[in-house]
Amino acid sequence: MIWSKLRKKIMEFITPELRDRIDIHSTRYHDAHDDYGEVWITLDGKKVLGGGYYHWYMTSIPQELLTNKYIQSGYYKDFYSPRIESDEVKKIMELGIHETTHITEVLENYINTPFKDSLESNNPIYKAFALIDKRLGRRRFMNIDISGEKHSLVRLFYELRRDSFKIPER
Repeated sequence: MIWSKLRKKIMEFITPELRDRIDIHSTRYHDAHDDYGEVWITLDGKKVLGGGYYHWYMTSIPQELLTNKYIQSGYYKDFYSPRIESDEVKKIMELGIHETTHITEVLENYINTPFKDSLESNNPIYKAFALIDKRLGRRRFMNIDISGEKHSLVRLFYELRRDSFKIPER
């Protein structure tokens, strides 16, 4: 799916109260020898999550997490799935290290993933977007516990949604 169409569809899923505050950006570095780019998410104009080819390959990922060639290359199936099975991929995602496709492919898959699967996902990008999804109601939100969540985007989007529902902190 072309980026502009994907962005428009994802923005339509975001609850109207937050739609003006959250934005998703993508760029290509056309002067770079390989034409790779970057994807990032902003809140009130400030970058809260980003990923790209250079971000992936220039960040020091602990060697013990790079257990096979597919994880090393960043194209392992768990990066795109709502249910991450690999402990190594879970830890890499918790560190906030993302290749461009980790974000774009998940957003594309999110559109066609049942909402319940996204909300119960252990993939932080699915989970974060489920928390700001207009299909999430107040009653269901009240039953969500993110106390064990390590990914900053999930915690941030949870707080945003809690504030939009005007629910006091526990």
